[in-house]
Amino acid sequence: MDVISTRACGIDVHQKQITVSTLIGDADTRPKRQVKTFETTTFALMACRQWLTEQDIEVVAMESTGQYWRPVWQILAPSGFRMILCNPRKIKGMPGRKTDRLDAEWIADLTRHGMISPSYVPKREIIELREATRARKATGHDATKYKNRIHNILQRSNIKLTSFVSDIFGGSGRKLLNLLINGEAFDLDVVAGCMHGRMKHKPEQILAAMNGTLSANDRRIINIEVAMLDSLEASLKDLDELIEEQLKPFWELYLRLQTIPGVSTRTAGIIIAEVGADTEAFEDAHRLASWVGLAPGNNESAGVSKSTGINHGNAYLKTAMVTATMGAKAKKEGGLKDFFYRLTNRMGKMKALVALAHKMIRIVYVIITEGVTYQEYKKDQRALRTLVSKN
Repeated sequence: MDVISTRACGIDVHQKQITVSTLIGDADTRPKRQVKTFETTTFALMACRQWLTEQDIEVVAMESTGQYWRPVWQILAPSGFRMILCNPRKIKGMPGRKTDRLDAEWIADLTRHGMISPSYVPKREIIELREATRARKATGHDATKYKNRIHNILQRSNIKLTSFVSDIFGGSGRKLLNLLINGEAFDLDVVAGCMHGRMKHKPEQILAAMNGTLSANDRRIINIEVAMLDSLEASLKDLDELIEEQLKPFWELYLRLQTIPGVSTRTAGIIIAEVGADTEAFEDAHRLASWVGLAPGNNESAGVSKSTGINHGNAYLKTAMVTATMGAKAKKEGGLKDFFYRLTNRMGKMKALVALAHKMIRIVYVIITEGVTYQEYKKDQRALRTLVSKN
């Protein structure tokens, strides 16, 4: 194999320590190998950086092991090394020879011969935006869990309030829920006073739905759950403000992404957080779709092509794009909606959703790369454009 780097380094990263292996030598000579172990404290990582600098190391590769790689990367990167972050699944070593030393040596060997595909590591401002959007998603999931717990308590207490009020955690729903939590006696007039004019159901129906058996213990539990939910809602508001502030440098792109049918403000923010403000890390739209996990692989043997599913990819962006397809196909009219229903007849709804998400992420690539805005055409205009392109 050809030698790509004559001064390569491979690092096996763990929580408490890293094992560092260096390979130094010209292509026509046997390389000199050195292996050393460092702790993961800041001072120890700085000592590792000094050790690599003294050897004039050119390229440093490491596995993306959870979050453990990040402090190593942050301390080594400013020294001018060409940093490579790789997917552990793509550089599996020989089975039955599993030690930290051998892992580090294996990574160094692969790096020396240029056989590691680097993972995408965005710029610092994009990383911070990514951390905020992911924290917002996790916090939203936590808030949903507390809401579901409250729903479950009400259902087991035979209180059917959720059947008549769409959101019991806001506006009129919260006022009615507080009546139950406080354990006070209420009648038709009290219930009617908590209801706004836009509610579809009558006060008599709401009063009947609230006629259950909520014990004192259940009321205390709901009160605790509501307090936790209020805290999470406040955190969500703070995260939304933080994300909006972080998006200001990319505001023009942020608005252009929202011209794609189905792409909401939140989805546009997630796209920028995960992909970045440029597509330099991706050779073409297909590479981006593959990185997201929306491109089926190839499986051909003996001239026979077999069906393969999509890979794992970037779960955050994949989920956001599939959610966006739900909005795109619900539009009154449009090319994306027509595309979805054409495929539905041939491959079913689930595969058609993935295909539409694949198409939309390719549109995202064009919008980011070329600085354009999505342009929707009516059905007759799309037919004319197709005819012109064929001619």
